[in-house]
Amino acid sequence: MFQQLSLKVRILAIVAMAGTLCSIVAILGFLHFNAQELEEGIIARERTIHRQLEAATDYVARQGGLDSVVLRMREKHSSPEHFSEAERMEILQQVPIFATMMIGSKNSENDHYQFRIFAENPRRKENKATAPEIEILKKFEKEPELRELIVKEDGVIKMYRPVRLSESQGCMTCHGAPEKSPWGDGRDILGYPMENWSDGKLHGVVAISQNIAEVAAARVEGQWIDPAGWLIIAIILGGVCAVLIASLSLRGPLRTLTQVVSSLTEASQDVNTASEQIAGTARGLSDSASRQASSLEETSASIEEMSSMVAKNAENANSTSSTSAESRRKAEHGHEVMAQMMTSMTQIHDANSDIMKRITQSSTEMAEIVAVIQNIGAKTQVINDIVFKTQLLSFNASVEAARAGEHGQGFAVVAEEVGKLAQLSGSASQEIGELLEVSLSKVESIVNRTQTEVGALISSGQSRVEEGTTVAQQCARVLSEIVTNVGQVSNMAAEISTACREQDQGVRELTKAMHQLDQVTQQNAGRSHESADAATRLSEQSASLNVTIQKLRETIEGQKAA
Repeated sequence: MFQQLSLKVRILAIVAMAGTLCSIVAILGFLHFNAQELEEGIIARERTIHRQLEAATDYVARQGGLDSVVLRMREKHSSPEHFSEAERMEILQQVPIFATMMIGSKNSENDHYQFRIFAENPRRKENKATAPEIEILKKFEKEPELRELIVKEDGVIKMYRPVRLSESQGCMTCHGAPEKSPWGDGRDILGYPMENWSDGKLHGVVAISQNIAEVAAARVEGQWIDPAGWLIIAIILGGVCAVLIASLSLRGPLRTLTQVVSSLTEASQDVNTASEQIAGTARGLSDSASRQASSLEETSASIEEMSSMVAKNAENANSTSSTSAESRRKAEHGHEVMAQMMTSMTQIHDANSDIMKRITQSSTEMAEIVAVIQNIGAKTQVINDIVFKTQLLSFNASVEAARAGEHGQGFAVVAEEVGKLAQLSGSASQEIGELLEVSLSKVESIVNRTQTEVGALISSGQSRVEEGTTVAQQCARVLSEIVTNVGQVSNMAAEISTACREQDQGVRELTKAMHQLDQVTQQNAGRSHESADAATRLSEQSASLNVTIQKLRETIEGQKAA
């Protein structure tokens, strides 16, 4: 709905809304500061009332009338029960705090405030402190230096001031030591028990309170419109004047702005027509350049592919040449290895001959060992003969000892022991002979088996060495032929590699020329595209300008102008 309004109406509406907003802020600020000023005025008023009451209390105390009245009443009566009501009132009028109570209560209705004096243990029941008031008493009791306490709650401002006993004001006459009682029974002049309080003790609290709403109503009482009302009227009149002045000021500028919009509309239409023509021409040129660039790009791609194939062939030729050279080196190295193997085979044949000679020598030495064992066997036979003869002699000695009788008993024992020794020697000789026979048979068996096996191994090794030598000689001849063939292949691969490198160089130069031609064509195509894009953007900006001008017209004249 706001968009359908003309620019003039919108501006006037904005001015009106801004004025209204400022008016609301001003009114709220006025009300806030007015309320703050009212509260400060109430506090100042309550402080003034407290000072007036304190001044009245001090004035009554300085008159000193309480002592003279006490003296006169004590002389006139024997006890306070005999006082008349007028006499009691006469005494109370000389009490300083009573003057405060009377003045505070009397002026409260006229000055729109509430007066109250309270204590924890008062002599009048109506002055008994409530639970919240007891908290106020405790606060003044804890803080002897506190002279004033202000409390705001439920739209009421209360100011509390403490009442402390003062001997200079005559407070001890009624609340001091009981032994100073005017009647001598611990009671004061009015018959109340004296509390034996000290100078400066907190006796009570005086409270002055005012209702903020009642004070505010009293301020405007009798007035037709309060100050806030006058402020609202003034602000409304100021806003109306501002809207009228703005309306008169906008006539000329809006008329000029409308004329400018009409001129811009005509110019925008001309620009739009020219941009469409330029865009058509640029698009045709761009399409032609794009087709030419596409053809060159395909040609360049084909040449690059051919260049890649030539480079691959050159690379393969180089690789073949390198492989052929490496194969030639390997073949030559194999020929050398075969020559070394032939030498090694000859050395193995010579070593086998040496081994055969060594084994033959070992067989001869083993035969000598067998001869020694046989000699030991012959010597063992001699020992057996000696044993036999010794046994025979032992037997003969035993026979001769038997013949000799008692004289031959000792010789018989010796003959018996010699027989036993001969028997043991025979057993040992027999065992040695058996061992020699076993050893001789084993040595002969080992010698025969070793000669047989070694002979077979040497014979087999010699035959295999001869076969290996023959095969190695054949391999050497084949490797010689391979070396010759590989040399020829290597030369041919080197020639192919040289030809491929020359062909690759020519293709590279052709590719470079095609790339340069392609870059020029691409640049032309890019510029054609840029021209087409620029023409398109010009057309779009022209259309956008038309839309903007139309919006500006609608803004100035409202949507009905569309």
